[in-house]
Amino acid sequence: MSQTKDTILKIRVFAKINLSLRILGRLEGGYHSLETIFQNISLSDHLTLRTTPGAVDVHSDDPSVPNGPENIAYRVAVACLQMLDIRDRGLEINIEKGIPVGSGLGGGSADAAGTIIACERLFGPLPGGDTALYALAASIGADVPFLLSGGRALAWGIGERMLRLPVSKPTSLLLVLPNLSVSTLWAYRALDNSQAEGISTETMDVNSGPLKWEELIGPLGPVEGIVNDFEPVIFAHHPELRDIKHRLIEAGAKVALLSGSGSGIFGLFEDKKKRDAAKTALESPEDYRLISANFLDRAFDILE
Repeated sequence: MSQTKDTILKIRVFAKINLSLRILGRLEGGYHSLETIFQNISLSDHLTLRTTPGAVDVHSDDPSVPNGPENIAYRVAVACLQMLDIRDRGLEINIEKGIPVGSGLGGGSADAAGTIIACERLFGPLPGGDTALYALAASIGADVPFLLSGGRALAWGIGERMLRLPVSKPTSLLLVLPNLSVSTLWAYRALDNSQAEGISTETMDVNSGPLKWEELIGPLGPVEGIVNDFEPVIFAHHPELRDIKHRLIEAGAKVALLSGSGSGIFGLFEDKKKRDAAKTALESPEDYRLISANFLDRAFDILE
């Protein structure tokens, strides 16, 4: 397939949080069935992608991000070139990290989704249309299909089935990012083990039944039914994260929740003034970082 005139593309990809996350069971092939509400937020990575005569090459300004085949942006780029039957061109990917690794904010998945979008713009659409596009995304991670377009969505299955939801307003939130990361693989294994041992996790049984439409599209999401099934197992190993959640509530957050399967905790506030007051109250130069952010209605911006 012929290459377009553009040989360089810059894209900003945004982080996500889960306004609710339930793990419903383990599937064949290591996948898990889930039900979640994804929401993009204003924290971002910047990707610069350049077509080259050689192979795929990935670099990052964060030393904890792998540069070779272990990087999911690398694997996505290789897969896209194979699907397009491009053998004489490669791709150089430079990643400027703004989304912390292991925080549960979907930084790696956002980079993967941005790479798919960039490959289509640089080399042409993938064969098979949206079906192939979303199948590739789902094979990388449960949140990658959502991060191809973003905003807010109710997702289920392995993340590939989605109902788009409106983002009613740019809700203010405060991210608390401790000086530790949680591996997604470890978190799923710990959850599987706890469920196999009959240890209960927080599920819809304690949440007033099915989510209502007004809750799904509300500015703060399903406030009364918000839950993350990873919290019990992750808090058991990192009780300091539970303490951070409680401190956010005490500081005025309407909702506070573990972010995905990572170490980050987010608090949602009724307005920017209350968010900023909480940030001042929680300021700690050593234990964690505090980042102010807002809800967004998209997953990426094409910069160039």
